[in-house]
Amino acid sequence: MGHFDYIIVGAGSAGCVLANRLSEDSRKSVLLIEAGERDWSPYIHVPAAIVKAIGNPKLDWMHLTEPDASRDGRVDLWSAGKGLGGSSSINGMLYVRGAPEDFDAWAAMGNPGWSYTDVAPLFRRMESTTFGQDQVRGRDGPLVIEGLRSRHPLGSAFEAAAVEAGWIANSDYNGRIQEGIGAPQVTQKRGRRFSVARGYLNPARQRQNLTVLTKAQVDRLMFEGRRCIGVDIRDRGMVRGTEIVLSAGAMGSPKLLMLSGIGPSAHLAEHGIKLVMANPHVGGNVQEHPHVQISHDVTVRTYNMDINGPRVPMHLLNWLLFRRGPVTSAYPHVVGFFRSDPALNAPDMQLMLGPFAFALTPGGVVPYLKPAVTAVLALSYPKSKGRISLRGADPELPPRIELSMLDHPDDVAALIRALRVVRKVFVQPAFAQYSLGERLPGPTLTSDAELEAYARATSWPTNHPMGGCRMGRAGEGVVDERLRVRGVDGLRVVDASVMPRHVSGNINGVVVMIAENASDMIRQDAR
Repeated sequence: MGHFDYIIVGAGSAGCVLANRLSEDSRKSVLLIEAGERDWSPYIHVPAAIVKAIGNPKLDWMHLTEPDASRDGRVDLWSAGKGLGGSSSINGMLYVRGAPEDFDAWAAMGNPGWSYTDVAPLFRRMESTTFGQDQVRGRDGPLVIEGLRSRHPLGSAFEAAAVEAGWIANSDYNGRIQEGIGAPQVTQKRGRRFSVARGYLNPARQRQNLTVLTKAQVDRLMFEGRRCIGVDIRDRGMVRGTEIVLSAGAMGSPKLLMLSGIGPSAHLAEHGIKLVMANPHVGGNVQEHPHVQISHDVTVRTYNMDINGPRVPMHLLNWLLFRRGPVTSAYPHVVGFFRSDPALNAPDMQLMLGPFAFALTPGGVVPYLKPAVTAVLALSYPKSKGRISLRGADPELPPRIELSMLDHPDDVAALIRALRVVRKVFVQPAFAQYSLGERLPGPTLTSDAELEAYARATSWPTNHPMGGCRMGRAGEGVVDERLRVRGVDGLRVVDASVMPRHVSGNINGVVVMIAENASDMIRQDAR
């Protein structure tokens, strides 16, 4: 296939951004490699079809965690998008920037160039939205962000109830202040999912200097000494590049580094992998937003009842003709950021309320059959940490994921406090008139011990994994502040795995921003 200036491993959210931005320079040749398929499936483009995408082996890597001792030995399905667009093609579509303080914290951890002042222009550059103020939000970027086309009436009822309970009404949680309650912002265009592949990759596909390979699995990175010189593609052989950018995702990137000889030396020796560069931090610092749920049975029909019911043809027709109705729905119809403890300086919890009730199982999403709403309460800054490691030297083996999601007692305490805070919202008059009673956790569970047992038995990952290739100072991180892998040349990591600390809210928008910043850095360093 010849030699490329840039080889990007993974056509997920970060990879699609990089492919677009790096191929803007017509003098540079770019190869984008994706293990999955083209984004043809209707399950990608129809928002409500997310229930068919999650747990679908053609679209989802379907990573399974090890039994989690902190949650009664639970095994979780940790979804990750497989195919063009990556997780932006199968996620819940909720767009969140994170709190401005999150990025100041990144910079304070020894990562110059990542403060909110640094990244705010990148968010504006990537956005195309009518939300918020012109000087804060982007108006003509590649990524389209809209409001829901059809918002369930219980969404506005719950929003009003939160205000009755003392919450701040916030029309733009992606503005200067994240705290408060308001309507969701979603990566959709006229009721259809707007993945990063649609926003970034599709406009660049016709460029002569961009080559896109699908159904191409990279098994290892290739080195001469400590310089990365290319990739080994299964059944196709080696392809050489001047600079290799690893964007294989929060699970895939640490795995591929370790398979290629970069990681904890004893662990690599255990599997007979030749050491290129010892780094004990590869695969460590893995974090997730744990969440608990409050669900109420209600008097109004909700969307979970229509997923497999007789009304599906009518809803599909409404979507096809007008791009409206339940088929356009993302999960949340209300989004809020709040403090589990009023003494905190800033919100530590995210709320997402949807006109749904469901069970998350290792096999996928199982809908509840009666009308109900569910509030997902996710902890923004968990202290519990997990690890990603190898099961062996065979690239076909899935990574070993030890999540330990509620290992730290402070995380459990915060979730218990959050349950109590949000219970007060549900009983406010604006929503109480529609409620038939609390379904989960159930009104009989009131003590700290009972709510802790509920949290440990029912909490699930929010599919916001990060940290396995964290950015940080020498001796603390896997990559430096310009996302170059420490100790080797010609190799960077650009995806959620580089995040040094979690952010408040869903992470897909942050991953796009990371890739925007990385593309600037790569082009600057190539001059």
